[in-house]
Amino acid sequence: MQNAWLSRSLLDAVRVGAVLVAAAGLCGVRVEAKIKSQREITAILAQTPAPRLVTEGEQLKQAQQFAAQIKDATAFLGIGQSMEPLYAPNTAVVVAPISYNNIKKGMTVVYVKHNGRRVAHSVIGETRDGYLVQGLNNDEADTEVVNEQNLVGVIVQAYASADSSFRSEMAKQFVAQGRLPAAAKSHS
Repeated sequence: MQNAWLSRSLLDAVRVGAVLVAAAGLCGVRVEAKIKSQREITAILAQTPAPRLVTEGEQLKQAQQFAAQIKDATAFLGIGQSMEPLYAPNTAVVVAPISYNNIKKGMTVVYVKHNGRRVAHSVIGETRDGYLVQGLNNDEADTEVVNEQNLVGVIVQAYASADSSFRSEMAKQFVAQGRLPAAAKSHS
């Protein structure tokens, strides 16, 4: 997805929970963010790194090279669609350890679910039991919270063969509104 548009009315729709629709170079392609809070989306765009664009097939290799430079960091290849439209499937991410007390709203963390599966979702809130997380493309927060025992780390870098039109257009809008610093717009 290379080009997209978002009008002011669509941006307003984020606040009332309507589905975002973006033209992505292909007529009729829908890009949805099921997290509807503009404040939460702004925090995610500010705290979760935009992917560095690399040649298709190089995502994991680039992530592994970057991870090798950070103590105890690991590279993972993302599968599934819960983080679309922020990260497309096959986006490789670098996950670095983080102190549980340094987690901030909007960061995308990796944690291990009770079934042993690793999940990368964004922090949307906090309870006394842990951090509430949600995939951008999921209707609701995960039933499990992130706590000190299941936390793997935080995404510090991502590599993809194409940027998300949603991410680039939302970031552009939020930068123009002064909600995000220009540096958060893109890392490509």
